[in-house]
Parts: sequence; structure tokens; C-alpha cells
Amino acid sequence: MRLIDQLTNHPLLEERPVKDIFEPMGFETHLHVVEEPDPDEQPEESERYFADVEAYIDTLPFEVPEGFTEIGRWGNEDSEIVMLAVKPTTPLAQALMAPATPEAA
Repeated sequence: MRLIDQLTNHPLLEERPVKDIFEPMGFETHLHVVEEPDPDEQPEESERYFADVEAYIDTLPFEVPEGFTEIGRWGNEDSEIVMLAVKPTTPLAQALMAPATPEAA
């Protein structure tokens, strides 16, 4: 696990805009947000979504720009699916992308 993964798994990540969290640490961010499938308008998609949310989110297309690394996909309280990729631009950001040592995990 990378140190950055510990941050993206934090429950308070949804409390602030993603850019406000990652850009001060030295990351460029690439964010893609889509709505959860609507049960009335997309019944089959919605059924697949609710049957296995994680598997559904993992199948969504997300074009990651060159030099960026996808670091997370999750649903939020606003019925949106968020996909995030970052590009480290500072030594701190590069360190956060490195694998965590056993002592830091």
C-alpha cells in the first residue's frame, strides 16, 4: 500500500473538494465524476450497480492522462461516482506515491 492510498481511504475525503486536498501537497489532479445509474431511467444498469457497487465502479471507463496515476474510485453522498488520478509535481507528492514501509503501514 502506498501512503497516498491511506489518504484516499480516509472517511473525511468527501468533506472537502479533492483539489483542495491534493494540490497543496503537490499533485495535479484529474477528476471524472458520473451519476449513479437512475433506477427509473436505467433499470438494468441500476440493478448491476446495486448488485455489486465496487465491481460496477471498476468497470467504468476512465481515461487517465499521460503522467497521471489512477488512485481511487468511490461513490459519494451525492449519488455520484468519483474517479481520481494524480500526477506528483513535488518531492512530497512523489514520496506519498511510494510504497509504504512496514513501519508506516
